[in-house]
Amino acid sequence: MSELNINITQKKYISEIELFQLTELINKVYKSSESEFWPSDGSYTRTNIDEIADFISKEEMIVAYLDSEIVGSVHIYPINKTTLGFGMLTCSLNHRKKGIGNELLKFIETYATKNHFKIIQLELLKPTFFSHPEKEFLAFWYQKWGYKHYETIPHEKLYFKQATMLKFPCKFDIFQKQL
Repeated sequence: MSELNINITQKKYISEIELFQLTELINKVYKSSESEFWPSDGSYTRTNIDEIADFISKEEMIVAYLDSEIVGSVHIYPINKTTLGFGMLTCSLNHRKKGIGNELLKFIETYATKNHFKIIQLELLKPTFFSHPEKEFLAFWYQKWGYKHYETIPHEKLYFKQATMLKFPCKFDIFQKQL
């Protein structure tokens, strides 16, 4: 039986190859789930090696390994002294429905509690004028975990440059969980 290991990745423990694999995993998952949202000409990717390296240098990147394979990740960051944000929660397309996402959420919540955060917050990108099945599944999944819809913000209010690349108007549903 393979063992799932989840930890906050530190710069000294991740190789250049793993950094590349992690970045590719995130981009592959987002390309699969949000392909309708973004240009298909390659002008948009969810992240890049420099951004992931920066998150790792700040100890803001949680990585899940199954044996030695990177199978999931999530970016965590303090919003303020009491609120921990997270985003880019990904699970390898080859390892879905194995509980990796649940384990990543447990890790985030444990981390937040140990570090005295009172609230956990996430932004869920959704189309403004229609339902997207995967985004609706995620909204339901987060609510099952006790996250409550807090507010809705137009995409361009948070990330203007990125919003100009969208194929259609989108919004962020902000979810929070009180600890």
